[in-house]
Amino acid sequence: MLTTRIEAIAGNYEKYFAITSMDEATLLQAEMIFNDYCEKGVILNKCFSDSEWTLTDQTMKITLRFGFSETGFCRNTEQWIGCSYRCFCDCVKAYVIFTMGSIGLSTIREIVRYFAKLVEKTAEQFLKSNSDYIRHMIELMGLLSGGCDTRDIMLEAMEEKINCERHRRSKRNQRILADFSAYFAFNDALEGFWKTTDKNEKLFFFPLRFWWSLTAILPLRPTEFLLTPRDCLTHENGEYLLTLRRTVQKGGGKKIAYRIDHDYKLTKYSIPDKMAREIIEYKKTSESMTRPVLGTLFAPDAHYAQFGRTAAYSSVYYTYTNLKTCLRRFQNEIMGLPEDSENRLRLGDTRHLAMISLIVSGGSPVICKELAGHEDINISAHYYSNISRFIECATYEMYRRSKGGIVKMREHRPLNVTAGTVKIPGGYCDSPAYRNGNIDDCIRYMGSGGELGYCPECPHFIDGGRGMYIVFADPAERKKQVDEDSRGLMKVLETVRKGVGCDEDIQSALLRLQHSSAWYSRCLKNEWEVNDYGKTTKNDD
Repeated sequence: MLTTRIEAIAGNYEKYFAITSMDEATLLQAEMIFNDYCEKGVILNKCFSDSEWTLTDQTMKITLRFGFSETGFCRNTEQWIGCSYRCFCDCVKAYVIFTMGSIGLSTIREIVRYFAKLVEKTAEQFLKSNSDYIRHMIELMGLLSGGCDTRDIMLEAMEEKINCERHRRSKRNQRILADFSAYFAFNDALEGFWKTTDKNEKLFFFPLRFWWSLTAILPLRPTEFLLTPRDCLTHENGEYLLTLRRTVQKGGGKKIAYRIDHDYKLTKYSIPDKMAREIIEYKKTSESMTRPVLGTLFAPDAHYAQFGRTAAYSSVYYTYTNLKTCLRRFQNEIMGLPEDSENRLRLGDTRHLAMISLIVSGGSPVICKELAGHEDINISAHYYSNISRFIECATYEMYRRSKGGIVKMREHRPLNVTAGTVKIPGGYCDSPAYRNGNIDDCIRYMGSGGELGYCPECPHFIDGGRGMYIVFADPAERKKQVDEDSRGLMKVLETVRKGVGCDEDIQSALLRLQHSSAWYSRCLKNEWEVNDYGKTTKNDD
C-alpha cells in the first residue's frame, strides 16, 4: 500500500489517502494531481499521456522518459510481473505522481531509469542485480492490478533481498572521512594560492574559497550554499550578517514543493569582517556579469569564461556541477593530486568537518538544532565515528606548526616559566581566555559530580603545591572516554528526536564530550613532547 497526500487549496490542510491498487479511479486521481503540478509550473508538459515529461524545481530541469522497450517487456518481464505493457507504463507514471512531494527530482529520475532497465531483465536477472531502488519496485508491483503466482514469488524474493542487504549494512563501519591531514593541506594550498593569483583566477575560484571558508565552520549542504542570495550581506549593530537559505526538509515530514521560497527559509548568521570584505570585493568585481535568474551570489559567466565558452543555461544559477568542476580543477592543477588519491576532498566533506568541529569546540543552540534535526541516528553517527581521529590530527597539526624545532617536556614545568598565568585558589591558571575575563574555557571542564568550572579537572590548571601541571592520563584511555562520550551524545539525541529528552540534555552531553576531547588533545600533545624531548636528548648525546 502506498500513502500519498495532496495539499489543499490555500495550504490550510493536507489530505492523505491510501492507494491499494492502480485501478481506473486511481489513474484518474493521478492525472488530476499531474494537472495541478502543471499549473504550478513544476511539470512543463500539458498531457499525462506524453511519453516524456519535463519537470523543474527552479534549480534544475529533468526529463522522465516512459518509452520503455515494449519488445523487451513482452519477452522478459510480462510473464513474471503479471500485467500488460500499457498497464505498466501508466502505473509507473501514476507512481511518480504519487511519490512527488516526498522525494527530490533527481531521485525520481533515477527511479524511472531503474524501471526502464527492469523491462530488459528476466526474473532471474532482476534478482541478481543490485539497486538502491528495489523498494520502489516492490511498492509498484504491490499496486498493479490483477496478479499471478510468479509476481508473488518475486515480491517475496525482493523483500528477502532487502532484508539481507539491510543486515549487511548494519555490520559495516560508519563512513570514514579522508585523512584529516588532507583538509589542513587543502587549506594551506588554498591560502597560498589566493595570495599570488590574479583577478580572473580569483573570480573563477571564489565560490570554492567561500565554500571552504564558510562550510568548514557552518554545517551547510552544498545546495544550501549554492543558493546563497546575491544580496546576502548586511551590516547591523557593528557586525556583518550573512543571509543563507536553509532547507526546511531536514528531519522529514514536510512536503516538497519544488519551489525555493517554499523548500528553503532565509536565516542570518554573523560572519568575520574578513569574510564579509571578500564577498563585497567579489560582488564588485562580478557586477558587470549576467545575473543568475535565481538571484544567487555567484556569477556563472566567470566560471564558463575560464573554458572559453558560455552556455544558455549558465544564467540560471551557479550549479553543483560548476562547483564540483572548480574543486576538481584546483586539486588537479594547483595541488597536483591524482584522480584516485585518497586525500582528495568531496563537496560533502566540509559539512561533516564543521559538525565535528562544532561538537568538540562549542555546544551552541545552533549546533543542538543541527544535531537534533537529523531524521536518522545513522546520519549523525557519521560525525561521532570520526571525532577522536579529528582531535588527534588537529592536535598534531597545531603542535607541528607551533613547535617546528627542539621542544621541551611540559608535564613538570616549573612555576617560574609560567608567564601570563593567573593566581587562583590552589594554584594558577594559564588560560588566555580566563586571563582576559572570559570563562569559556572554565565551563568546558567539570568534576565527577558534574560541577562546571572544576579546576583540578582542567588542563589549564597548575597545581600550586607541586608547581606542575596535573599528571596526564594515558592517551589511549582518554580516547576511549571520547568515544564513550560520543556514543552517549548519540543516545541523548535519539531521545530528543523521539520527544522524550530536551535540548538541555544535548547541551550537557556536549559539555561532557568537549571535556573529554580537550583532555585527549592535551594528553596527545604531552606524549609527543615527551617523545620529542627524548629524541632531542639522544641526538645531543
